[in-house]
Amino acid sequence: MFNVVLETLFSISLFLFAGNVLDTKFSLHHYEDSDYKEIFFLKNKESVDKHCTKHLKFETIKKINRYIPEGRQEAVYVVTDLAGHKEINSKENK
Repeated sequence: MFNVVLETLFSISLFLFAGNVLDTKFSLHHYEDSDYKEIFFLKNKESVDKHCTKHLKFETIKKINRYIPEGRQEAVYVVTDLAGHKEINSKENK
């Protein structure tokens, strides 16, 4: 039952944000649907390496849960370039 609720919440999030993630530097990143699902279900302080389709490079995404003084919790994503990978040109994909 709980998994059904999480999957529904994920589907709504994917529909509203279309696989976009806003990082702590207010930069917008876009990921494939399967990658977005993995990012969505990250636990606190876990990270994952994914390919950003907007910037055409591999990035490390870390999820951090912050607690706001009003008693709420928000998820923040720290996105950094993955060192050691070269950028992918659009010419290479053709």
